[in-house]
Amino acid sequence: MERTQYIEAAKSAARDLKRVSEFNSVLKAFFTDYQQQMHARGNTTQFTGQPLELECAGWIAGDSGVYTERLDNQWVPIRIMACSHPIMPVRILKNVDTGEERVTLAYFKYGEWQHVTVNREACADNSAIVKVLSRIGVEVTSENAKYLVRYISDCIGMNPAKLLPLKAINRLGWCGNEFMPYAQDIVYDGDIDYEPIFRNVKSGGNYEVWRAYCGELRKNLIVRLAFAAAAGSVLIEKLNILPFVLHIWSGESGTGKTVAIMAAMSIWGNPKMGGLVKTMNTTKVGIMRTSAFLYSLPYAGDELQTMKDRWMTNFDQLIYQITEGIDRGRGRASGGVEETKTWHCSYLFTGEEPITKQNSREGAKNRSIEIEVEGKLIENGNETVKILTENYGFAGEKIVRYLQETDCGRLQEEYKQYFDQICKLNTTEKQAMAMSCMLVADRILTDLIFTDEAPLHVRDVKQFLKTANDVDVADRSYGNVLNWIAQNPIRFQDPNEADAVNRGEVWGKIVEDEKHPEEPPVAVVNKDVLCRFLEKEGFDYTAVSKKWAEKGYLQKNSQGKFVHQTRVYGIKASYVKIVMEPIADPDGFVKLEDLEDGQMELPFE
Repeated sequence: MERTQYIEAAKSAARDLKRVSEFNSVLKAFFTDYQQQMHARGNTTQFTGQPLELECAGWIAGDSGVYTERLDNQWVPIRIMACSHPIMPVRILKNVDTGEERVTLAYFKYGEWQHVTVNREACADNSAIVKVLSRIGVEVTSENAKYLVRYISDCIGMNPAKLLPLKAINRLGWCGNEFMPYAQDIVYDGDIDYEPIFRNVKSGGNYEVWRAYCGELRKNLIVRLAFAAAAGSVLIEKLNILPFVLHIWSGESGTGKTVAIMAAMSIWGNPKMGGLVKTMNTTKVGIMRTSAFLYSLPYAGDELQTMKDRWMTNFDQLIYQITEGIDRGRGRASGGVEETKTWHCSYLFTGEEPITKQNSREGAKNRSIEIEVEGKLIENGNETVKILTENYGFAGEKIVRYLQETDCGRLQEEYKQYFDQICKLNTTEKQAMAMSCMLVADRILTDLIFTDEAPLHVRDVKQFLKTANDVDVADRSYGNVLNWIAQNPIRFQDPNEADAVNRGEVWGKIVEDEKHPEEPPVAVVNKDVLCRFLEKEGFDYTAVSKKWAEKGYLQKNSQGKFVHQTRVYGIKASYVKIVMEPIADPDGFVKLEDLEDGQMELPFE
């Protein structure tokens, strides 16, 4: 006020001398020079107990807040507040996946320093900074927002050495040859929604107690395969293969399915429910986002049937989406498109029924290994859970360190040898892919941890693989049709015969070649009836008919078409002629003894 009085007195004297315009110009030049000197000299933050000292240009940053001085219309300095309490940027995080930056702000309120990390755009937009910071108690409004944005920008721009961006990541798993959460030079910057998972990926208790107890549990082959699937998750990206599903099911409760996957997840941390083992009472979006967060670590889901109502009759869509390893694009509420999430993890599920059905598509059958439990997997479930939740997480870091020091080419060659041998059995490539990954993981576990065990051989796991016939939709639908015809013989009899018992629909007839009795009979089936049956069973006639023809299950007409315009018991209609040839070798596997000597001597040196 005293300064203003002097300026007004000088201005009055200038008016008497008729030199007001000259006085105003000199006064404006003075304050402009003053501001430039302040900027050139540069202030520093002077908050009590501040995390670090930053240069802040012309801003005055002290315990009373952050402000600067500007000239009003009369060239009189006025104070402009950016924030009424201490606040400053203290760390820049640069995401290694996306390259996007986030800023950690420290602010003093309620008697203590607090921290919050926000997207860089929230510190660069007047509206965004109000929405983001006002909700946590920072004194920012639409009036001072633009000044707070400028202050934060000046602090970041003037302190490149002190605020050097740190590598950050918002997920777990591989990042080049580093692995979260074991990486030393990468900062975790994840969403609070995944804190329960992140906090439980750690070691606790006694390693020897865990190793000895799990060694006993692994004497059960199914439990051992669960360990292999959990450890094999971190191999998926290294081997350049697709994610896969291991589903352990039993129609009875109390068999120890849940405890088995908890034991497997204890490789990576505390396997308690709600932490590393999730209930499947969730949504599709929830599973996709959690998979993206885990990235390389296995997803363990208990009681898959709790999703049954959501997924209607089967889980095919779920299997397809999670084993593709990529989420669909999603739009942001604020505009634009979110980053497309990806992952490279295995899935361990439990349930009271198989994850695939008879009418499931080939892809769903291919990408899942289903194991039915007969009898108990683990005898004392309560004691096992107690030991596992007190001793856990030591093996995960050992596996990661081993993989960091091992050449990927060597692992891929080992995987390929397993893969080639399994493919010699009558199974599919995707089944061989998943099981080969698990066998490599089992070998690593026996080398590093369970050293008193021998690695699993292909012969040990053959029983859990689906045959090509099990997976082939053409063979499965064809088998269903043969069974359907056998269950309804009356529908294929001549209703005009004197002793006919047919009192309903006629679906066709069975034709046998009397001249060549060794040839299989042919079922002439009304096309509409056949299509209705296939649709009811979940198969598409157009899709399976082409494959039937390739396999020789259909007879074509003279024009090379599948549908015959012919008469059955005097009625002309569209019929399909199906060769009733039972599918040979219901097991479908090549016998191990039929392979050449030495072919099954696995694992490899």
